[in-house]
Amino acid sequence: MSGHDIDPDALLENTQGASNSVIGYQSGDSFLHRLNPVTKLVLTVGITAIAFVLPGFRGPLVLLAAVVVVAVAAGVGPSVLRVGVVIGTPLAVILLVVQGFFYPGNETPLVAVDGLPVVGTVTLWLEGVRFALGILFQLLVAIIAMLATIATSHPRKLTAALIEKGMPRKLAYVFMAALQFVPRIRGRSQGIIDAQQARGLDTRGSVRRRVRALVDLLSPLLISELIAAQTRGLALEARGFGRSDPQTVIYTIPDGTVDRVLRWGTLLAVIVVIAGVVLGWG
Repeated sequence: MSGHDIDPDALLENTQGASNSVIGYQSGDSFLHRLNPVTKLVLTVGITAIAFVLPGFRGPLVLLAAVVVVAVAAGVGPSVLRVGVVIGTPLAVILLVVQGFFYPGNETPLVAVDGLPVVGTVTLWLEGVRFALGILFQLLVAIIAMLATIATSHPRKLTAALIEKGMPRKLAYVFMAALQFVPRIRGRSQGIIDAQQARGLDTRGSVRRRVRALVDLLSPLLISELIAAQTRGLALEARGFGRSDPQTVIYTIPDGTVDRVLRWGTLLAVIVVIAGVVLGWG
């Protein structure tokens, strides 16, 4: 069988299953899954740039809604939104408190509470709330878009696509390893905790017990990560990863007309939006 007869999706699914982490790869056959991973990265960067360029909070809110709809349509909505809520909730609280009460451009009072000890009157301002919402929606666009890209892009497929586009192999591997770091640590930590609980270690209860359980977790986790890093390094060297001469690939990642149109369209959209904001269109 020649390299052209190999289905890269089937090969990758057989060599590494889908991650059970909420931010790991989830297999599927949606439009987003079928896109070239580089296209998804370009879309993520472009949408994020547009969100940060648009003034106010309505534009980023519309983009956020669009990104959420795409994630749901791709079948990764629940996991992506779960992580987005976990990250976005503390961000929302911090931004609304800081900007809502202390934003320099505050002029219109929204809510005022009188008679508080020490501080007296506390006022929540409309301008600060709008500014906080704008920042929050901008950050959430970047977070949700990146999570959707991670959830629909197989790590090895992403690495291969980056190398095909000219990224150095070592840099592509570092990028993939960074994306896999949290899911890998989470899965390994859960395995260690399960093993400790099976041996009678109490990881629940008082704060003191939880702190001790955390200390007992760190040592085997660190050792296992060091061993895994050494094993991966030896495996890469055995496969000639560090060689500088051209390498033969067993499969290529499809990069069709739709991918190219989306990438160039994203670039054009970013330029148009920046020009519109600078020139004051609309």
